[in-house]
Amino acid sequence: MTEIFRVPKRQVPAQVLIPGRPPMSMMLFLAECAGTHAGTERPSDLMNGEQVFFPATDVQGSTIFLRRDAVMVLTVASVDERGDDPDVVRPLASDEATQARLDVLLEDGSMLRGDLRFLMPEGKRRLQDFLNLSDRFLLLEAGDQIHLINKSRIVRLTPL
Repeated sequence: MTEIFRVPKRQVPAQVLIPGRPPMSMMLFLAECAGTHAGTERPSDLMNGEQVFFPATDVQGSTIFLRRDAVMVLTVASVDERGDDPDVVRPLASDEATQARLDVLLEDGSMLRGDLRFLMPEGKRRLQDFLNLSDRFLLLEAGDQIHLINKSRIVRLTPL
């Protein structure tokens, strides 16, 4: 009977970094239909969501609940975040998109380097404008991976 109330989910592998802990391999559960845009739910939708906790499974297959604000960095394959959805990929590749190569210093002393791409209205395309948006997590592209970085865990951003 409870099967009719289940929301279809797809599993996406991720690396989770929590301060003071070694990186953890997890499987995230993402909805087949996103609540805020067309297409499937993305890892960034999950991490920028309103709920305090989200479920995942660890390498042993045990279900755990992670407090979103405790996560410093969540790393996923680019294809799991961007996919091949032209509504996501095309605008970020346009001349109107802003791109910045950054070094990001985290509160634990670790450093990430990658590319930040964003699309903002004319007159609001400064890096500072984008960083001060309300999303909790920043998407930094590093090769075929995307690091979703908790903004509250960032000490310093340095444009290269």
